[in-house]
Amino acid sequence: MARHRSRRSPHADTRISGVFIQLLTTEWTKESRGGAGARVRNATPIASVLPDAWSGAGDALFHLHHVYFSEQRHFLRREWTEVRKGKSFVEVEAFRVERSEEGVRVLLDYGKMGMPGQLEWSGQARGERHEELFHLSPGEWARGVYNERIPYWDTGHWGYCKHVVNVGLLSDAGLEVFQRTVPKLELRREFLLRQRGPVAPGAHTTRMPSVTQ
Repeated sequence: MARHRSRRSPHADTRISGVFIQLLTTEWTKESRGGAGARVRNATPIASVLPDAWSGAGDALFHLHHVYFSEQRHFLRREWTEVRKGKSFVEVEAFRVERSEEGVRVLLDYGKMGMPGQLEWSGQARGERHEELFHLSPGEWARGVYNERIPYWDTGHWGYCKHVVNVGLLSDAGLEVFQRTVPKLELRREFLLRQRGPVAPGAHTTRMPSVTQ
């Protein structure tokens, strides 16, 4: 009897290696500063599963995964991906991710942050435009967080954003690495987002034990 070949698809490769950057942004107005709106806004995640399309991802210098939540769309998730080649660094919002032979360095550019997260308000980088948040070696990942207040020039009103970046120099990691494993550290630069008066910058760093991916 003739033997038939299996028509089942080969098992998908769900492991990834390389530099992966996941940026999660939540944007809102004063309408969501309290009450039910604030509860929904505060429930947006700080990590997500990486796209299936990146299973077995290869040669791109940087893999970017953008996840966006806005009050205008009732904080429904919107996401897209891109790859960057040709340069040894990439800038996403005020984060700058640099690649070198030693690993990955992540900086925060205070000059690109909306009020009040600009240079004159920064107690963390007084006199310096860039602050190094963390450095990663192969197999490590870490998280940075900052918030900002931005003007809507067409309406004259203010908007608010929270940006979370998960950056990993990964080796044979799963697509759920940012959800299922612990970061090397988590560093926050969060400000009191008033419209008037002085602003108190806050800094919080949580150092985590390194994990094997």
